[in-house]
Amino acid sequence: MSPYKEAKISIKDLAQHKQYVPLVSKWAWQEWSRKENTSLKEVIYRTRYCLTKTCPRTFIAFYNGCPAGTAALWPTDYRMRFDLGPWLANLYIAPRYRRRGLGQALQAVVLKAAQEAGFKKIYLITELKGYYEKTGWRFIETGPYKRTETIRIYEHKISH
Repeated sequence: MSPYKEAKISIKDLAQHKQYVPLVSKWAWQEWSRKENTSLKEVIYRTRYCLTKTCPRTFIAFYNGCPAGTAALWPTDYRMRFDLGPWLANLYIAPRYRRRGLGQALQAVVLKAAQEAGFKKIYLITELKGYYEKTGWRFIETGPYKRTETIRIYEHKISH
């Protein structure tokens, strides 16, 4: 029997588990913000203020009781498209916990939070191709990103 099938995945609202704000912030800083010359202190500050009951909202995933990943529901995550929102943002799984279903579980929780907040669609930006399509996301366009690169924009309809 596979050890993955017996593993327990749980996802909690970060607002109820604030002791993990520094860890979630560190993950975001290491994965994205450090490259943009944003300080860890700034990311911790931002994370603290993404703990509302609707949007922005942040979640933390646990794998067999260990913090393993995070995702957020943000009003915006792409400065070129303020007309779109809300956004699935900061989906991150710690490397040792990848390929265990945590990303899909976090996506489902963020979609449910968006639905509960009354949104009809949700968006995300990514460099990945082929990952989000597996869970119902639809590619809508590419947009400019960091002067010379482009970023992929996806949309997911929320059923009510």
